[in-house]
Amino acid sequence: MKEILSQKNEQAKYNKTQANLNLTNENFENKVWERGNVTVIYGWQQWDEWKGKVTSQFKDNDRVAVSTWWWNAGHQAVCKNWEKVALHELPGWAVNEKAKIYIGQWRVVNIKWIYEEIKLLESKWYTMKWRTFVAGWAQIIFNNLQRKLDGIIEWLKSKKVWTTKKWIWPAYALKALRTWPNFNILSNSNPDELNEFMKVNSSLFTWLDLEEIMNEVKEEKELLQKMIDDWYIQIDQGNMMLNEAAHTWDKILIEHSQSSWLAIDWWNYPYCTSSDTTSNWVSSWLNLPEIHTHIMVTKAIKSKVWWWYFPTKLEKEQADQYRGYCWDEVWATSWRTRDVWYYDIVELKKTLKTNKADILFITKYDLLDALWHEAKIGEKYVNTESWKIYIDSLPYGNEYENIQVEYSQIFDLRENIKGTKEKSQLPQNYIDYTDYLIRVLWFEGNIVLGTWIKWEEYIVYK
Repeated sequence: MKEILSQKNEQAKYNKTQANLNLTNENFENKVWERGNVTVIYGWQQWDEWKGKVTSQFKDNDRVAVSTWWWNAGHQAVCKNWEKVALHELPGWAVNEKAKIYIGQWRVVNIKWIYEEIKLLESKWYTMKWRTFVAGWAQIIFNNLQRKLDGIIEWLKSKKVWTTKKWIWPAYALKALRTWPNFNILSNSNPDELNEFMKVNSSLFTWLDLEEIMNEVKEEKELLQKMIDDWYIQIDQGNMMLNEAAHTWDKILIEHSQSSWLAIDWWNYPYCTSSDTTSNWVSSWLNLPEIHTHIMVTKAIKSKVWWWYFPTKLEKEQADQYRGYCWDEVWATSWRTRDVWYYDIVELKKTLKTNKADILFITKYDLLDALWHEAKIGEKYVNTESWKIYIDSLPYGNEYENIQVEYSQIFDLRENIKGTKEKSQLPQNYIDYTDYLIRVLWFEGNIVLGTWIKWEEYIVYK
């Protein structure tokens, strides 16, 4: 008990929300904008949290921005005719035609693919001209060099990272080497600078065919110019457009790609992404003075496409039962089936201690009944070899092999709560479960419970 109280006192330094927002279903968006005009939505798990569910609650934003990462972070968007599309280059909330789109300087962009996504949305009757702005310092992915590098490095490793083979990490590596062009350089009318970049790369990577890559550069440059001429893209050369919009009180909604647990300096290096995906770097990635509201998104039942040590993972039979109940548990990028876990408080505490969270939005809450009478919360790790206890910090690497989870009491959540819109309508066992969750999290912000079937519905809990 003394140890837990000590942990709680330490935790008191974190997660203090600036104000209780007194949220309701009717005032959710207005209350968020009252706190300030810049809001970020980010995930605490390893992606797949349904962040798009939360972005779709915002109808009144002037701009929607993406800060980092690239194609393998898919945002599933629901179009006007309720058809779902997976967007990768563009933010998922590009389907909000009121909002201008901004792609930040820490994105890496494939010109052909962003063009295809713009044309895809145009085919769905969306206005796409004069809407998309790209930071001039955003890096460009070419198929030739990055694709080959990705394959070669992965092939050389005895223990595979299992990259998605979308060439992202080579783009970030070349950005750090300062040997690869960004949008400002590619759109520059002076060819000497581009030629110099390619000569340096052909010297570094002797297997690179200079003539082949120069032909690709020429094609990409021509397509980029066509997009500029057709007003599909405008380049923000000084990376100041979003900053100026923030100072003139435009409402800016930021979709932060991937999730906190994939940050390169966080947890499971090298089985991670190649940039920082916590909420702490968002203002830097987009050259913004500050973020006013941080909305952290998680799922009531954790799921993910990956391999690694996840102590609260469900047994196959129970996981299959849940996936049969919730038929969209596949990854928006590769359509691989996701594995499933009980809620893991140890992980979430670690995230809350490092990221600011004003609102915790728990999606798919109405699918907890898939667990029937066996719902429980993983709230402590114990190393069965050293007997070290983890409450809001985490083991490292192979230490996970000796980790045993201590769970909460078991809750019976077999009642169907689909269609519930108010906390007062929740059965008592769901209230007990949620109260217990909040208590062991020591979270003092605002809790919102999202539903599955109805995209626009949620329950304001606290």
